[in-house]
Amino acid sequence: MKQKIGVIKFGGITLIISGVLFFCQYLFVLPMPSPPLADVDLMTWLLEWRFNIAMADELFFFATLFLIPSIVALYRILVKVDKIKTLLGCGLLAVIIPINSFLDIIVGRLVYPVYDIELSPDIYKLVLSIYYGGMHSVAIILSVATIILCFVIRRSVIGKFAANFGFVVGMLDFIGAYPWLIGTAMVFVSQLFFSAWFVILGVRMLGRAEEVEG
Repeated sequence: MKQKIGVIKFGGITLIISGVLFFCQYLFVLPMPSPPLADVDLMTWLLEWRFNIAMADELFFFATLFLIPSIVALYRILVKVDKIKTLLGCGLLAVIIPINSFLDIIVGRLVYPVYDIELSPDIYKLVLSIYYGGMHSVAIILSVATIILCFVIRRSVIGKFAANFGFVVGMLDFIGAYPWLIGTAMVFVSQLFFSAWFVILGVRMLGRAEEVEG
């Protein structure tokens, strides 16, 4: 008889996958320079980096979807420790899902035309402005959610290592919300730690699944 995969174990698996996908998504974004301001240069930039944008868009979509069961599983573990902080932290993480989904649709317009509708350079600039502004907001929300949850995680079965690592990630997420100030190298570090934390959390959830689910 096959053993059923519980909510915690499934959430741990999806969190690991999400972390890996988010990092892979960033690897496609990493070599891309900032969008140029001139209309002709912008259109050339979009054409040159079309494949990277398309791949990043697809990976971003699935990485976000995999967060849904992960948040549910994380909530089930942490709610037994501190209901208020868990509700707030997981709630903030849940808010990120529709924002990311909207941003994914927005970015898709850069590479996936709808009914062959041609967009002007001004529209592309608007799309990019919404995307970068949205990612800035997501990074700040993620930073706050991570720090709040880590106060609970350090008292849970997940353990202090994941919590302490998460505190660092939370600070890096906040710093990473300002890529135009910190440069590519620091943004890469922020993304690496963010993805690694998801993987670490997922592994810890898998290891403690039987204990939590009884």
